[in-house]
Amino acid sequence: MCDLLGLNFSHPINTKISLDLFQLRGKENPDGWGVAYYGENKLHVIKEPMPSIKSLLFDFVEDYPRTCTLISHVRRSTCGGKRYANTHPFYRELSIGSHVQEYAFAHNGTLQDVSSLTSDFYKPVGETDSERAFCYLLDIIREQSITTWGSQEFARIESLLQDMNTPDNTLNCIFSNGDLLFCYSDETDHNAGLRFLSLSNISKSFELREEEKRYGEVKLGTSLVDNSNHIHIQGVLVSTRRLGNHDWTEFKGGEMMVFKDGRIVYPSDRKE
Repeated sequence: MCDLLGLNFSHPINTKISLDLFQLRGKENPDGWGVAYYGENKLHVIKEPMPSIKSLLFDFVEDYPRTCTLISHVRRSTCGGKRYANTHPFYRELSIGSHVQEYAFAHNGTLQDVSSLTSDFYKPVGETDSERAFCYLLDIIREQSITTWGSQEFARIESLLQDMNTPDNTLNCIFSNGDLLFCYSDETDHNAGLRFLSLSNISKSFELREEEKRYGEVKLGTSLVDNSNHIHIQGVLVSTRRLGNHDWTEFKGGEMMVFKDGRIVYPSDRKE
């Protein structure tokens, strides 16, 4: 079973994501881990085809990213061998005319039937069903020339993911273009689906905790802490599991939610 985590904040934060649970899950998910984050207007992807619990690089990544948007994944393979090309998150540059964006994608589940997921422009580098789905998704975005996102574009992509999410295909996924965080929860709640936690008015840090069990921490950078009285910091965490005894909200089966600047922008009935 794989684990997914997505973060989206209104301001760049120096994250201290001591997600001990995810590293411990590396014992159960021995085939790889990866982090994608956006900083200085660029996508950065760090990943390894090995258990996170054995990785010195994982410890470095916990402290480093200063970002508004981050995607994390730990992997147990069901398709594709244990190598870098098969490790999530996957990433591609999408160019439509002069409009260029970098997309990152991570998937939890198994797509048994990928016969319809043909892509003309983007081709998988590895052997995973997940990367094939990502290439198919990007091909559709490119074919439809989506450069500006609104409710109609979101609804089309949600419908596309629902069509992929057949009885033979389990699909939880998180992807981003750096500006938006897209999150889709499996129709039948595979791996318990996704849930999100909204954070607001963060002063210095937010600890993910349940009684004596500490899951991790989201920590603001020094510059933001010094000015926290003047900045309203909004954020959201999306995960395949509840990280602590907090007010998590479950996704509906087959629902896609989109976040920007730490707030819900789709669907409209979820907006705060």
